[in-house]
Amino acid sequence: MKVQSSQPPVVIPVYCGELCDSNLCNSSVIHILNRNIKDVSANITVGFGKFVHNPENLPPRILDLLQIAAYVFCADRLVYRGERTSINNSAWARSFEFHIPVLDIDFWSNSKVSIKLGEMLKFMTGDRQYKFSFGKATVSPIEDEAVQLSLFSNEYATIDEADITDVMLFSGGLDSLAGAIQRLNDYPKRKLCLVSHKSNHTTTHTQDIIVNYLQKNYYNRAIKYGFECHNKKNAPSREETQRTRMFLFSSIAFAICNCYKKEEFFVYENGITSINLPKQVDVINARASRTTHPKTIGLIREFFRLFDKNFDIKEPYYNQSKADILEVFRTYHEENIISSSVSCSRTRNKPQTTHCGCCSQCIDRIFASYASSLNEYDVIYADDFIKHIPNQETKHRLYNTLRLASAETAIGKNEFLQKYPDELMEVINYWSEDNPDNSLEEIYQLYCRWGDSVLKAAKAMQLKFDDLSIAYDKNSFLKMIAQRQYLSSPVQIRVNEIDSLLREAIPITFQSQKPKNENDFNDKVQGLLSINGSFSREYPVMQFGETAYKPDHAQDRLVIESKYLRTNTTPSVASEGIAADIVKIPSTVAGILFVVYDPERKIVKDDVFINSFTDKRDSCYVRIYR
Repeated sequence: MKVQSSQPPVVIPVYCGELCDSNLCNSSVIHILNRNIKDVSANITVGFGKFVHNPENLPPRILDLLQIAAYVFCADRLVYRGERTSINNSAWARSFEFHIPVLDIDFWSNSKVSIKLGEMLKFMTGDRQYKFSFGKATVSPIEDEAVQLSLFSNEYATIDEADITDVMLFSGGLDSLAGAIQRLNDYPKRKLCLVSHKSNHTTTHTQDIIVNYLQKNYYNRAIKYGFECHNKKNAPSREETQRTRMFLFSSIAFAICNCYKKEEFFVYENGITSINLPKQVDVINARASRTTHPKTIGLIREFFRLFDKNFDIKEPYYNQSKADILEVFRTYHEENIISSSVSCSRTRNKPQTTHCGCCSQCIDRIFASYASSLNEYDVIYADDFIKHIPNQETKHRLYNTLRLASAETAIGKNEFLQKYPDELMEVINYWSEDNPDNSLEEIYQLYCRWGDSVLKAAKAMQLKFDDLSIAYDKNSFLKMIAQRQYLSSPVQIRVNEIDSLLREAIPITFQSQKPKNENDFNDKVQGLLSINGSFSREYPVMQFGETAYKPDHAQDRLVIESKYLRTNTTPSVASEGIAADIVKIPSTVAGILFVVYDPERKIVKDDVFINSFTDKRDSCYVRIYR
C-alpha cells in the first residue's frame, strides 16, 4: 500500500453581496447574493421577520451581523464535504475565505472581531479555516428598491412587552419544547419569544402546531419569531450537515435581544447531545456535531460580548440527559404534546411519517422514552429496530450507544478522562465556573445517569417485546441485548465470528488433502472468509489506514495473518514468525488475528503458546485449528 501524500488545503473564496459579478458557485469559487444586482440574479433567500417596525433604525453592525450569518450559512451548504461513510475522506474539513461588504467597517475591521468569528466557526463546524476580509459597503442591506427587501420580509413579530419577555431558540424538538413548557409554567407572569428557523415546510408546520398549542394553553404568552434563509434553485445545496446553523440561529436571537436591551437568551439542549462524545473511538472528531457543544456556546458568547460585554447565553439543561428532559412533560402533565415534537434528522426522507427510527436523534429519543416509561406517548417510527434492525448503519448506532452506556462509563472518572482526554478537556474548560475537578465529576455523573437510562430502556424493550415462543430475528435489537454483544469490542466480535466460521470450515476443507504450503493455506482461508461473508461490515466500520505493510488478509483495520505448521515446520518457527509480525504490523490497526493451522498437533500446550503472544500487544488474538 502507498502512503497518501498530504496536500495543502484548498481555500475557497466566497464573494458576497455587491462584490459579486456572477451568481455561479462551484468547488473553486462561490458567489452569494440575496438581491438582484444589475444583471446578476440573487441565489439565496433571506427573510427575517421584522422584529422592529423600521429595520433601517437597527445599529449598522447588527444589520451586518444578520447578513454575515446568512452568507456563512448558505456558503456552508454549497460546499460538499464528501461521503459521510469515508472516515479518511480529506474533503470533510474545508477552508473558506469570505469577502463581505459591511456598513460598520470600523467594528468589523478590528482583527479581534474577525479572529473570534473565525475561531467560533472553525470549532463549530470542524472545518480547517474561516477567514474574513471586510470592505466598506456602498449599498444598504435593507432595500435598494421600494419593492425589493433584501434582509427583512413583510412578516412582523415585534415584542410589545419586552421587559417581561424572554428569548429562546426553538427548533420544535423535544428539548426546546420541554424548555418552553417549563419556562411558561415556572414563570407564569412572563412571556416567551420562540426564535425558529423555517428550514422546510415540514419543520415550519410542526413549529406552528406546537406554538398554537402553547398560545392556547398558556394565555398567548408564547410568541413565535420565524426567519427564512436558504439557497435558491440556481445555487442548490450540496451539503446538508448545516454545522453553521447555530451561528445563524443565535445571531437572530442576539439581534432581537440587542434591539430590546436584553442581555441574554436561552438554549435548551440536553448535555449528552451537546457534548456528543464519539460513540466510536476511531471516528474523526470533526464528524461529531458540535451545534450546542459547551465550547461552541462559550465561543458564541465570547463573540457576542464584543458587541455587549455583559451578554450571556443560558443553558438550563446543560447537565441533563434526554430521559431527564422527558420527565419535564410528566411534571407539568404535558405528556400528550410529546408526539407533536420532531427530533428526526431525516424527516424529508420519510414523507409518510415524522420520524425514521434509524438516525441517531431517533435512537436517542426512543431510548429516552422507554427509560422514562413515556414510550406510549411517543411518535410512530417508520422503522422499528427493536424487532428488526433495517440496515447496518442503524446496527452500528445501536451497538455504539449500548457500548458507551455500559462499557465506557463503568470505568471510573479518571479512566473516563483518559479514554476521551481531548474531547473532555474541551468540555471542562467551558462547563462551569467551578474548578475543573468538579466539572469532570459532573460530566462523568451525567454520563453515568445517561448510561443507566439507556440500559433501563433496553430492559424495558426486552420485557415488552421478548417472545419466548419464537426465535430472535438475527438482525433484531432483542438479539443484540440478549447476547450482550455490546460488551465486546468491535474487534473481539469480528474475531469471534471469524473463529466460529474457521473452526467449523477448516477441518472439513482439509480432511482429504492438506494445503500444499502456507500460500495455499492463505488462499483457502481467503476463500472461506469471502464466500461466507465474514468480512461484511457487521459492526462499526474500522477503516484500514494506508500503509506499506501488506498483511495476509485485512479489512476495516483488522489484520489476519496465517501460519501453517507443516511436517518440517516446528512451533518455534511459527513463534518467530508471529513475533516478527507483531513488531511489523502498524500501531494504527485495530486488531490482529493469527490463524494457526496445526494439523499434526506440534503445539503441545495451546494456552501457553497463545498467551505468549497475546500478552505482548493489545487486541492481539491467536487461534489454533486442527
